[in-house]
Amino acid sequence: MQTTSFKKTRLRTGKKIVLIACSFLAGVCTQPAYAGKARDYLNAPKNTWVTFYNIGYSTYVTPVEGGEDFGVPEIGTNVFSQSVIITRVLDLWGRTGGVSVIVPYLNLSLEAGGYNTQQAGVGDLSFALESNIFGAPALTKAEFKNWTPETFASVHLVLTAPTGAYNVENTLNVGSNRWIFTPTINYSYTPNAGKTWLEVYGTTKLFSDNTATETAQDALILFEGHASQNITNKIWLSVDSYYNVGGETRLAGVAQDNAADTLRLGLGAGIRLWKGAQLMLNYDQVVIKPDSQPDGKSVRLTWAQVW
Repeated sequence: MQTTSFKKTRLRTGKKIVLIACSFLAGVCTQPAYAGKARDYLNAPKNTWVTFYNIGYSTYVTPVEGGEDFGVPEIGTNVFSQSVIITRVLDLWGRTGGVSVIVPYLNLSLEAGGYNTQQAGVGDLSFALESNIFGAPALTKAEFKNWTPETFASVHLVLTAPTGAYNVENTLNVGSNRWIFTPTINYSYTPNAGKTWLEVYGTTKLFSDNTATETAQDALILFEGHASQNITNKIWLSVDSYYNVGGETRLAGVAQDNAADTLRLGLGAGIRLWKGAQLMLNYDQVVIKPDSQPDGKSVRLTWAQVW
């Protein structure tokens, strides 16, 4: 949908600016969160299923260099996201591992100087392979009941396929029209058998080109730090930090000067609901960023169930 207050030529130019300025938002808007909170990678018994339902809302405000001349000084983007993650926990040569399928549903809206658009639908499917490195042995349900949580590390490989709907004429799309490979390594330290967790996650996002728009993107590096503490035997709280660097986009080979160098801070909480179930709430917002990157804030709710 677009307003009639713009002349056609001005609207085309303004929309072109919006398309260029929004190129880096494709990776943000079309990807569900795999990490993003404390205690994301805790151990579970082998030969079980784990399901996650995530629901979140994010809002971004992005300045547009030179956009004032065309009535587009900034871009406002809202993302309402849902995702279902289904994981099978496996025994990989004595270590806990797993395979997952991630199905996102996205409702995206954008407003830029009188231009408005919205898209909704199932986004790009992702597939994950995960394996413990040390500290989380593969255990049966009976063994797991008597196991004491310990410091561990694991590796997670996520491949996102361009399965979501994509139309090159749309400013927003629920699909990204490119492959994304996302390896993550986590180190999770507990000094007191799981009452306290100090965690670091390191992630690299590698993007194939979007040939429809001649858009490429450099690797995006992400670091997360989480400190969480049990308040009762059912409730824990966390403080969270996120740092992103890199990921500059290139349009027809021309760098867009929009690399990330962004710090976000947040808070989180988790509560055990019943056997095998946990509910987690997280909030974060941008506190330091380059001028070319958006200001943003997000709130997310996750329900996890071990079957």
